Amino acid sequence: MAALHEDDPEIGSLNAYLSGEPAQAIVMTPGLAVIEVKNNVLTVMPHFYGWKIDNPYEFLHEFCKLCGIQRRPAGSSEEEYRLRAIPFALKGEADTWFMRMPPNLIRSWAEFRSIFLDYFFPATRTNALKKEIQGATQEGDETLSQYWGRFKGLLDACPNNRMSEAEIYNNFYEGLAPESKDLVNSSSGGDFSRLRLNEARKVMGRLIDAKKAYDNPRAQVLRRVPVHAATDQADDKMEAWMDRFEKTIDP
Repeated sequence: MAALHEDDPEIGSLNAYLSGEPAQAIVMTPGLAVIEVKNNVLTVMPHFYGWKIDNPYEFLHEFCKLCGIQRRPAGSSEEEYRLRAIPFALKGEADTWFMRMPPNLIRSWAEFRSIFLDYFFPATRTNALKKEIQGATQEGDETLSQYWGRFKGLLDACPNNRMSEAEIYNNFYEGLAPESKDLVNSSSGGDFSRLRLNEARKVMGRLIDAKKAYDNPRAQVLRRVPVHAATDQADDKMEAWMDRFEKTIDP
């Protein structure tokens, strides 16, 4: 029987003799070594678990905001503070992923961000969400404002869609139901799709603001108080326009 050698151990013993601290994926620099993440910071720190419903972009945004307002020792940077603090923010599956990283893999915040997003927001997820944005349509019982809100939610879910603002407005417009498209076109002086970007912003802003103003209880009371015949006639025209607007926008 062949003798067992230290460099040829039994498979079951591979994890039994590991000594020392676990290897760290983030390279420890002098600036990192002097940073202490305080308990009061840990209590308010956002956490990322790696669940499907988690948005890694939102997490990084909140995490960086918190790191940006913390005091740091002289000679250390905000980037180093982020790298020092990030292991405390990762929980569950995300923490397991981080612990399995090769040692000394990460030397900068840009490297961590790239690796993190590649894993938790891969290109396949981006492409699927982008297709959803491009194929969005106003549903039969959905008002203009509801569709606009849902459309913006799709954009928020995919911040790396790399679509220009003009593309975004065009996709929204093309997905409108015929009645809503007519309303948007009439508010655009004929054809919304031919507007310059700045004008398109203004048109959509006016439509949404008009809805908010119309829903204001004080505005509703004022519309019901006639002053004289001319005002009544103007109000009647406004009511007729708003009735049409309401069919499209109001729930």
